[in-house]
Amino acid sequence: MIHCPRCQQPLPEPAPRFCPHCSHDLQAVGEPMVPGGPAVGGAPPYAGLPPTPGGPPWERRQQIGLAAALVETTQQVLGAPTAFFRGMPVIGGIGGPLLYGVIVGYVGLVASAVYSFVLRSTMGASWNFGRGGELDRIMPMMSSGLGLVGQVVFGPLAVAIGLFIFSAITHLCLMLVGGATRGFEATLRVAAYSEAAMVIRIVPICGDVVAVVYYVILAIIGIAEAHRISTAKSAAAVLLPVFLACCCCVAGIIMAVGGVASLMNQVR
Repeated sequence: MIHCPRCQQPLPEPAPRFCPHCSHDLQAVGEPMVPGGPAVGGAPPYAGLPPTPGGPPWERRQQIGLAAALVETTQQVLGAPTAFFRGMPVIGGIGGPLLYGVIVGYVGLVASAVYSFVLRSTMGASWNFGRGGELDRIMPMMSSGLGLVGQVVFGPLAVAIGLFIFSAITHLCLMLVGGATRGFEATLRVAAYSEAAMVIRIVPICGDVVAVVYYVILAIIGIAEAHRISTAKSAAAVLLPVFLACCCCVAGIIMAVGGVASLMNQVR
């Protein structure tokens, strides 16, 4: 029996062009298949990186358990993203990865919402201390409380929609830079598993910023590995929307400042 040189899974005979488990190109130069799976030369491909037999733990949650799969997948994504995304199947359905992304994203969202609620309630009470009526003191708590409830109730839907939007924009940018070598599912899978970074939002104060930065880093690594492209192309595809958004913000600020200056001149 022969095995895939990347995921080490057994292959049907005769071997197809692409591995049915991880979609690896089995006819790639320099990675011939031999019985037992290792490549010719004695060293397995991608030496130095831990293999991921059978794909991510999350996609084997029926065998190892939901909680264990969630923890192991998060640890692998955060601790060894290159190895994880290199062994991640790029096909097989989006339901599992999307569920993982929604779960970990929701955990980070709720943690951030709770911290924000406590901060706004405390700051609102301190700013109104010694002045105003009772209504003025409880209004900040009421408004932040409604926001907290909204995020708790609609958080999973918001995370799922955000993943699809991010994946669609990133995949479009990949097509623009000539890096979309795999389908949209590969991009969505990377976006979903990169949500592991959102657990960092549990850390108060700086967690939100660190989580967003690390998410971008994970997405760049994941896109490069999933689509088998250079890190430069991957970074261009991921950061291009950010750059365009910044340009739009700067243009908006310039237009707003110009409008205010024009209005002031007319008043004079």
